[in-house]
Amino acid sequence: MKWIWVGLACAALLAPTSVLADAADAHYRLAKSLRAEGRYEDALKEIDLAIAARPTSAEGHLTRGTILRRLERYEEALGAFERVIELEPEDGRAYGLAGAVLIRLKRPKAAVKCLRKATELEPKEATHWLNLGVAYRKLDDNDAAIASYEKGLQELPNDPQLLNNLGVALRRARRYDRAIEVLEKASGAHPYDANIARNLAVAYRGAERYEEAVPVYIQAIELGHGQSDLLFDLASCYEKLGNTGMAIATYERYIRAIKKTDPEAAKRTRGTVDRLKKK
Repeated sequence: MKWIWVGLACAALLAPTSVLADAADAHYRLAKSLRAEGRYEDALKEIDLAIAARPTSAEGHLTRGTILRRLERYEEALGAFERVIELEPEDGRAYGLAGAVLIRLKRPKAAVKCLRKATELEPKEATHWLNLGVAYRKLDDNDAAIASYEKGLQELPNDPQLLNNLGVALRRARRYDRAIEVLEKASGAHPYDANIARNLAVAYRGAERYEEAVPVYIQAIELGHGQSDLLFDLASCYEKLGNTGMAIATYERYIRAIKKTDPEAAKRTRGTVDRLKKK
């Protein structure tokens, strides 16, 4: 009888814990489902209930941070990610997400610290390296951004976004030939990426390689649905190549694209067209 009593007592003690765990799991699953549906306010209510039932759940706090981030409540999201770091100091995701939020909060120096730790813990996660480069650029340290992208590419040699961002940073440093080399590799991996095509075209133009720039500008315009600034750049390449007819035609397209949104730019470009017609 004594042992039966002790067993019943233990069951009574364990039952509430088991119920709380089941409740936490149910609220956690529902919160993730609601987040996937874009119902962030409802998801936040559910994850708060999950955390109330299991306050030391790192996954719960991580999920809460991602929901708050979607709601653009960045300070609260940062707090949630910092709580994950307290609970799981080796969780690279938490450092990476904290760094991303710190960029949003315009605190790039703190972001760099978090993102460097994230890259140490999860060196194969491209997002950490991409955000680290962004944080350095926010600090006006383009050389450090280049170095971070290059380190990321040591881990992920063919990542198109790392290649793209490295190419942009190299172009800003006026290292055009190296930028073109990197962006050509990115374009080869993702030939239908409008952003990569755009950056490659701009790098060719910066290097004064106008013949190579022209077809890439055309590709970028087609992929990006005729971005007006690219039309102007393409027209200027035709002008540099002495193809006056195509320069005029492309400047005219640019004028039509922007005359309502930027009449002053349209007026200036009309003056360029008039000048070319007099040649």
